[in-house]
This record gives sequence, structure tokens and C-alpha cells, in this order.
Amino acid sequence: MEVTRACELLQQCQGFIKDITGGKPLPLEVVGIEYMNDDPSMVDVLYAKVQPKDRSDKLQVIADKLVEHFVASGLMTKEWDRVKLHATVMNTLFRKDPSAEDKGGPVPGRQNVRDRESFDAQNVLKKFGNYYFGEFDLNSVQISQRYSTDCTGYYTSSGSITFS
Repeated sequence: MEVTRACELLQQCQGFIKDITGGKPLPLEVVGIEYMNDDPSMVDVLYAKVQPKDRSDKLQVIADKLVEHFVASGLMTKEWDRVKLHATVMNTLFRKDPSAEDKGGPVPGRQNVRDRESFDAQNVLKKFGNYYFGEFDLNSVQISQRYSTDCTGYYTSSGSITFS
């Protein structure tokens, strides 16, 4: 039911997204890596920075307006001032280590619950801190189903809109 409602809300956002993008794909680039916490020697999530090629705030405005719409509907609560635009590169929550200790029973949608095992990302950050991953044209927004994957290995899409 929540997934259906989320898809309906996303459809309602198509107009303002087209207004912001002019109905054209949004050229983005992915450059540099950062981490989600305060200590580079104890990292759980390493991510690549995503930004519009023209350095505008269009993507940030779209992301923040999507959150505003979903919060106003009551489907979600606002946790942060702004959406962190990123592409996850490494997340210890999803590591596959057969030697990791199983910490309990199943969680809906997840195979096992394991404590995170942080890693020291200092050398990775030194070597790849400004790495250029590439560029692409964004022309859709998806609602992804957490803890599920499709045949490509990406999250299963529950719904999407195209704006170009």
C-alpha cells in the first residue's frame, strides 16, 4: 500500500521536475569520493559525489522538492535539511563476508542481520578522492525497493517517471 502511494506521489511530481529541467535530460557528472561519518579510519559508507555539469542547483532542488512533497503527504518524515546527492560506492551493510557472524533472525526483506564492520578508507580517499567516474544524462526518477535487486544487481524499481 505504501509503495503504491509513493508511486502515485511521484507521478504528481512530474510537472515541477519538467519545469526545473525544461523537459530535457539533466547532464550530471560523478567526481570524487567522500564518506558519511566523521572518521575516515572508521567508514561504513563511501560514496561518489553527483552534481549537474553546469554546477546549477537543479538536482538539489528536485531532490528537496520530492522530499517536501512526500513529507507533506504524510508518507515520510523529514530527517535532514537537504538530500545528500550521492552514488554509494561501498556500504558495509551489504558486504558479503561468509566469515561474518550472523547476529540474529531474519529482518523483512533482508537475508541476515550483521553488525557493520567499518573499514579504514584513508588510503582509498587519498588515491581516489578526486576520481572522475564519468557523466550521464538523467532523464528519470525511480522509486527503488530497498533490500531487493533486479537482474542488473541494482535495486528493484517500484515506479518511475521520465521528464525528457
